Formats: sequence, C-alpha cells, structure tokens
Amino acid sequence: MNRIDAAFGAGNGPLLVACTVAGDPSPDESRAVIRALIDAGADMLELIVPATNTVADGPVICRAHERAIAAGCGLNTVFSLIQEIRTYSEIPIVLMTYANPVVVMGEERFCAELAHAGGDGLLVVDMPPEEVSVPDTEIDRIFIIAPSTPVSRIEKIAASGGGFLYLVSAPGVTGRRAHLPGDLGRRIDIAKEVSRLPVAVGFGIGSPDTAYEAVAAGADAVIVGSAISWAIEDQRGDPAKAVAAVVKSIKAGIGPVRTPRSSGQ
Repeated sequence: MNRIDAAFGAGNGPLLVACTVAGDPSPDESRAVIRALIDAGADMLELIVPATNTVADGPVICRAHERAIAAGCGLNTVFSLIQEIRTYSEIPIVLMTYANPVVVMGEERFCAELAHAGGDGLLVVDMPPEEVSVPDTEIDRIFIIAPSTPVSRIEKIAASGGGFLYLVSAPGVTGRRAHLPGDLGRRIDIAKEVSRLPVAVGFGIGSPDTAYEAVAAGADAVIVGSAISWAIEDQRGDPAKAVAAVVKSIKAGIGPVRTPRSSGQ
C-alpha cells in the first residue's frame, strides 16, 4: 500500500490536500511554507511545478507560478524539495504539472525521477489517459473530472487512474468561491458509483464553509490551493505562519463531518 492509499484507508478522513506552487515565493521560503503546511495538519501535499503558460489556474495561482519562476525554481529544484520533505515526513506527495516537462524528459524517466525523489502521485493537467504511455509505475496517475465530463468518460478515467479522482467543483479556473454548486453531491455520487477510488474536490475550496460543503456532499478530501497562494502573497513577511492559519481554519471546517463514508472506503 502506497502513502496515498494508506492516507485514505486510515479512516481519518475527510482529508485536507494542501496545494502550493513549489518554489513560491522562493525556494528557501517554499521550504518553510511546506513545513508549515505539514505541521499545521495537512494530510497530503500537492506540489505544482512552476509553468509559464498555465491553463486551469486562476490569477492567484498564476502569480504564484510567476514568483517561483522569477526566484529560479525549475524542475530540479522541485525534485530537491520533495527529497528534502522525505527527510522529515512521510506525508503523501502528488506532483502536478503540465505535459511539457514530462514530454521533454520522457514519461518513463520522469516517473522514475519522481519516485526516486519520494513522490507518490502525478497529475498532468493536459495529458488525458489515452496519452499515458507508462501507466504501470509506483507513481499513481491521477486524473481530473470536470463538471462536463460524461459518465462513460468518468468510467474510463477511473479505470486508468490511481490514488484518487480529482473532481472539479465548478466550471472555470481555480479560485475561492462563496459556495459550491448545488449539484456537487450528485456528481460525487456518480463518480463513486463507477469507481472505487476516493474523490477529492478542488477548485473553490478556500474557507471552512466551502470545505464543509464539499465533505457534506460526500467528498473524501478537499484540495486547497488558491487560499494558500493568496496567504503567501498577502503575508510576504511570514508566509509560513499565514499558510498554517489557512490549513488550521479549513481543517476545523471539515472536522464536524468526519464519517466512515469519508474514509474513501
């Protein structure tokens, strides 16, 4: 059992997946941010490889990409950050990236390097299951379900993926929302009817209230990204302290609905 499966199977869910652009606002400060996310209670990390041409990310996370790139963070730095995390934590780590660095390095070598660094999962935003050429590695391949994804497609994605299903809460790009759509529970139920994988909800989770709405709708995990990037941007003097406050606040939001259903079983 890998670290992702162990986290969902531990029965401590729903989980909080803390998402941050690796190297934001600088590699040194990113180390402190990541440490703070773990110490504050994050159950899983999603580290984003900085990119120059983002698609699904909203303006807050786009600025995080820009800060990390300006600070000199590239793929080698990202792998080094993961290796450093492994010296003090066994938290599951999912790497999120666009296809470019995977294609340039070669998919097989990329997965091997990620596994060697200590990563557990890989989400390539713009690489559908049909384009994955090396699915059988120790790295879980994680795929996104959009609000427009038909059931037949969800079945195919679920059969090709591992770790969990990343369910987008609402159309559009990443960013905080006041509330999640009313059909979220129905879409989570559909995903669970055709897959045994846990369902993690992202896009729009930026407060205790929206985190509560997601897990009350049946999510096994919530993915928090823009709120963390915003905390880094807004509190440049002490971003580690600011992101810790975000994690603790949202953990408080999902605590009241920790149920067996939310363990991913």
